[in-house]
Amino acid sequence: MGFNHLQTTFLRAIVVLTSMTEANWEMKKDVYKRWVWSEDHIHTAFRKNPSCMMASEKKITAIMNFLVNEMGYNSVSISRSPMVFNCSLKDRIIPRCSVIRLLVSKGLIQEKICIHPLSTMVDKAFLEKFVKMYEQEVPELMKASSFSFIF
Repeated sequence: MGFNHLQTTFLRAIVVLTSMTEANWEMKKDVYKRWVWSEDHIHTAFRKNPSCMMASEKKITAIMNFLVNEMGYNSVSISRSPMVFNCSLKDRIIPRCSVIRLLVSKGLIQEKICIHPLSTMVDKAFLEKFVKMYEQEVPELMKASSFSFIF
C-alpha cells in the first residue's frame, strides 16, 4: 500500500488492519466512496492517517456532510487531510468552522482555511491565530468558538 516500514504509520496501519474484518474494511471504503473518493483517495488517506478507517460510518458521514454540504469543502480534498476523522465534530470541527465562517463573512480573512490546520492545530494556537487576533473587530468570536472556558 506504499508504506515505509520504518515509520510509525506503518505500525498504526497494521494495528488498524488487524483490528477489523475484511467486511468491515470494505464497508468503510464504501462509506468514503459515497463521498466520491476513489480507491486512490482512500489509500492516500489511509497512508496519511490509518485511523481514518477506524471512525464509525456515522462519524464519517456526519463529518463529511458538515464539511462538504455546510462548509463547502470539496470531498476529495478532505482525503488529503484525514486527521479530521480523529476530531470531534461537535467539540472541534463545528466551533472552529463557525469562527472561520464568521471571519470570512466579516471580510477579515479571504477564504476558508485548509482542513489540515483546522483539525490539527492545538486549541491555544487556534485561539491566538483566529479568535484573539480578531476579538476586537468581532466580539462574538469567543461565543462562536465555544472556547470561552480557556480564558
